[in-house]
Amino acid sequence: MEEEKIKFSTNKDVFYNPNMTFCRSMSSLAVGAIDETSKTNETHVGLDVVDAFCASGIRGIRYAKENQNVSSLTFIDIDQKAISLAKKNAKSNKLKSDAKKGNISKLAFEYTADFLEIDPFGTPSPYLLDSFRFFNPKKSAYLSVTATDVAVLCGGKTAPCMKNYHAKPMNNEFTHETGLRIMIKRIAEVAAEFNMGIEPLVSFSDRHYLKSVLRVKRSADLAYESLKQLGYVFHCHKCGFRGHSQFPEISCSNCGSKNDFAGQLWLGEIHNRKFVNKMQGLNKARDYTHKKEIDKMLTLLSGEVGMPPYYYDLHKCSQIKGSISMPKMIEVIDSLEQQGYQTVRTHFSKISIKTTAPYKKILGGL
Repeated sequence: MEEEKIKFSTNKDVFYNPNMTFCRSMSSLAVGAIDETSKTNETHVGLDVVDAFCASGIRGIRYAKENQNVSSLTFIDIDQKAISLAKKNAKSNKLKSDAKKGNISKLAFEYTADFLEIDPFGTPSPYLLDSFRFFNPKKSAYLSVTATDVAVLCGGKTAPCMKNYHAKPMNNEFTHETGLRIMIKRIAEVAAEFNMGIEPLVSFSDRHYLKSVLRVKRSADLAYESLKQLGYVFHCHKCGFRGHSQFPEISCSNCGSKNDFAGQLWLGEIHNRKFVNKMQGLNKARDYTHKKEIDKMLTLLSGEVGMPPYYYDLHKCSQIKGSISMPKMIEVIDSLEQQGYQTVRTHFSKISIKTTAPYKKILGGL
């Protein structure tokens, strides 16, 4: 097999998903965007990367091969066949690596990490507590989390979401952002138990998964500040109005109907614009298969910074208003911007926008 010019082996007994190449490329750019010079508490230069669900090892191998700031690579997997294959692939790519068979619940006490990758099958929630144990001797580190239980996080299965993420989901047209923010909320809660605050650096929804790369920093004050970023998003299914606050609003302030709500979830920023722009610069220098797609994604992510924690599906808004036809998206964006409201496209949906405009102004433009 070959992925982004890196040759490696696979077999029928070890999972490999070629459809996650885009995610691995985005994540590798995130690794490369980390400035190791800011790690003032470390005596070494570079990142100790731990790929905690390594499978074939291609993710960790790409991180190490594509980025000069990676100083060591460790593979962890509960399957010995995966460990053997990851070691073989690392060796064939002339990489030194450590590899250990076992559950991260045990190995979290044996290894430390500057950058920890957890990409399990389904929910990452049961592994978050163990993840932060890898950071026990660290003042700061980086955590990369993938969730593939999108149906749970995005409102299709309320009971598992409340069980796994301690939050109520909501199934509507902006549910993918709600699900992503629920995942980040759960990370913030676990981080706080270790006296660590979080800063999401880049987060996105793509295909069948949700992804976030976060900086974590040890400080009781920062842990508290992170928890202050938690709250609720509420939505009226009748008129389409939505909002967010520390506590959910029971009745719609637009039409008086009963609101649905999701939360607690993360209401803070889900991207750091400077970090995303650095990823974009790195992408321009790499010959990735998805180079154009990645550049488009990163441009959209950068534009989402500073916007409300939800978006507006213009087709749905037009349907609610009862419009016979809908103006072009660029016309809606231009109209709102001319009225002084920041308005951008969003990566969550090709037919949706994020805007600071009041809901009535949005409907008025349709």
